[in-house]
Amino acid sequence: MANTTDERAERAERSDGKMVKMEVDYSSTVDLRIPECERMAKEGKLQEAVEGLLSLEKQTRTASDMVSTSRILVAVVQMCHEAKDWDALNENIMLLSKRRSQLKQAVAKMVQECYKYVDEVSDLAIKLRLIDTLRTVTAGKVGNIRIMAKYYTRISMKRMANLLDLSIDESEEFLSSLVVNKTIYAKVDRLAGIINFQRPKDPNDLLNDWSHKLNSLMSLVNKTTHLIAKEEMIHNLQ
Repeated sequence: MANTTDERAERAERSDGKMVKMEVDYSSTVDLRIPECERMAKEGKLQEAVEGLLSLEKQTRTASDMVSTSRILVAVVQMCHEAKDWDALNENIMLLSKRRSQLKQAVAKMVQECYKYVDEVSDLAIKLRLIDTLRTVTAGKVGNIRIMAKYYTRISMKRMANLLDLSIDESEEFLSSLVVNKTIYAKVDRLAGIINFQRPKDPNDLLNDWSHKLNSLMSLVNKTTHLIAKEEMIHNLQ
């Protein structure tokens, strides 16, 4: 049964940007429904299992129960993935992300889960379609974090969130999914609120870099000394 929440209820952000407060806690219902649907999916009844969760998702979303909605979205894509039904996976990613007044945090959780599957897929056509679906769902927010990682060495979490038009938590969710997938390198200093995109150099690389710069410097010094000596000889001859 669903439980009515009190003043400690969590707040969530809808797809239209409006902040909403959880009205009903469906966690106990979700605790029961997800295992039931997972069993159905393993028995080959994937479509029935997904439909069972979609009907509950409408209730959790309408009640602004972000945690329960996130669990349902993740469960749906997990079942599709385990069944290796790539068409169903792509279709449900699109469907769930575009539902009216969908909760942004729930979509971010789903996308983060789906990014785990990209590297697992060996078929290039399937991989590219999944990447394209995720790119569409995230409205390019993932091609923007990658661009930041390429051109920035450091950026504040607040600044990145502003550039992506997301909350700080959502930005961190997308960033984490890319780091886990090894798409980019990033290290977050939560206390300072700073993201560092610069990968630490190997000591041997640092030594080689120093040696190369030293050799370049010595070559420049030798060339300069040679030119000075040449000028002195010309001057003496005159």
